[in-house]
Amino acid sequence: MRFDRCSLLLAALVALTVCAGCGGGNSSVTTYSGGGLGATSVATTVTLDTPTGINTTEVIVDSGPASFSLGAANIPYVTVSVCAPNAGACVTIDHVFLDTGSYGLRVLKSSVASLSLPAVTRAADSKLGTPAGTAVECYPFVLGGIWGPLAVADVRIAGETATAIPIQVIDDSVNAALTAPADCVTAAGGSLFSSAATLQANGILGIGMMRMDCGISCVAGNYAGFHVQYYVCPDAVATHCQAAAMPIDQQVQNPVAHFVPDDHNPQPDNNGSIISLPGLPTLGAGIAKGRLVFGIGTRSNNQIAPSAKLLMADANPSSASYLYFKTTLGQSSFSDSYIDSGSNAYFFNDSSIATNCKSSAGSTVQSGWYCPSGATTALRTATLTDMLGNTATVDFSIVNADLLFSGSSTAFGNLGGSISLAPNTFVWGLSFFFGRSVYTSIWGQALSLNGPWNAF
Repeated sequence: MRFDRCSLLLAALVALTVCAGCGGGNSSVTTYSGGGLGATSVATTVTLDTPTGINTTEVIVDSGPASFSLGAANIPYVTVSVCAPNAGACVTIDHVFLDTGSYGLRVLKSSVASLSLPAVTRAADSKLGTPAGTAVECYPFVLGGIWGPLAVADVRIAGETATAIPIQVIDDSVNAALTAPADCVTAAGGSLFSSAATLQANGILGIGMMRMDCGISCVAGNYAGFHVQYYVCPDAVATHCQAAAMPIDQQVQNPVAHFVPDDHNPQPDNNGSIISLPGLPTLGAGIAKGRLVFGIGTRSNNQIAPSAKLLMADANPSSASYLYFKTTLGQSSFSDSYIDSGSNAYFFNDSSIATNCKSSAGSTVQSGWYCPSGATTALRTATLTDMLGNTATVDFSIVNADLLFSGSSTAFGNLGGSISLAPNTFVWGLSFFFGRSVYTSIWGQALSLNGPWNAF
């Protein structure tokens, strides 16, 4: 199978006339830059500092890394240490994009160049006719994509370690060693991210519902009907790269699934994660700080709350709604719905909410942000239904994006938009995460043997 939901939306930089603004399938992350650019008020900081423990770390939503000068909106960041395998030298990377809709760690080459990480290599395959060489991946998102080689590294976050796993390295040098093949550029919609400025981050940490970023289709090298995801490149000549099969253990791995036990807790925190973010004022916050917790039900600080609603994603690989659940909003039904920290707002199509925002003027997307008239707030109630018929009711609101972006805030619990998604798609992006704890299980790990799920 191939995880088609794993790259639905990734950071897109869309140039707009008033502010940089507007921000499921095969990798997630849907964002548009914006917010904090027309600063007319003093920024506030809202913090949630619990739970604590060696399996937790801070999540921060702010204006992004120093190299991203336009200002980001509703993008969650964490700090990650990347080490040479087997307890070698380490580098610490801040402002790594936290994404529950994709799988694996992807970092800029300049960040890890001092570590001389060993490359992931493939032997020649006479059956497939591919030569021996370095493994390289094309990882597209709905709005852009990433091209770069695989390397082996230890990944450390908080007190957790994943040892000697494949990660992807993004060549951010002026003259990249390998240019992406046309198939990859096409799959990425013509936009490949190769810098902190285009990524809006110093890397991407995908901690979604799967252990790896492709599955058995890539093991077989079966890319029929899809873009080629894995290549083998025998030298530095891009035209020599060929489509390649990639064994499960050499595909880019979700680090959480590989966390090992520690001396104080024999049960590894490797079955999922929890993102807890504070509630926000109506006009947002300049900085929001919350917690990323590893493991679900493995320690006293990551138990499932008795009040939490659990929704199973569709676990049938042959289903058109594989890895999704359903959202019902009024008379509209969105069969391809998902919860995703890598999308920076509520994204859905609702013709009753105005989209004539100044901050969307000149946008390359067809609609852009939602802007209810003046100071009006659009109040909505949706019902989420999973594959087993379990339901959860969610009340949410959409505030005029121009009003939100007119201040100094970068974190918003009521930002929404329409970006020409398929009519049946509803993305519960980062706006949904504020004021609650959101659980994301990893399929096949403890507690998730019968399929992946979210809870909140």
